[in-house]
Amino acid sequence: MAEKTKKTAEAEEEVRVEETEKAEPSTKAEPSTKAVKPTKPTKKLVAVRIPRDPVNKTDSVFVGINFKNYILKRGATVEVPEEVAEVLFNAELAEDAADAYAKAQEEAFIQKTKDLNNQ
Repeated sequence: MAEKTKKTAEAEEEVRVEETEKAEPSTKAEPSTKAVKPTKPTKKLVAVRIPRDPVNKTDSVFVGINFKNYILKRGATVEVPEEVAEVLFNAELAEDAADAYAKAQEEAFIQKTKDLNNQ
């Protein structure tokens, strides 16, 4: 039983020590509790115009970047963030490259056909 009271006394001492540590005023400067509104960096806007397409009769073009979607009307000048303009520019370059590749393949096919007919 003496051992039990010794453990109880030690536990009570620990509780008292913890209570006094909590009760002591903190000398550290506490951070301000004011809510600071984070400033959102403003994105640079660029004016873009997507021409009307007589073949593709859709009135709009869809652009999606990082879960943000944009629908741009054809034939109207609109202001969009730089990254949207970059996607549109890269799409145009890719389309030009695809057209050039298709034309080169067509010319190569025509040339091979002519060579086979001349034999």
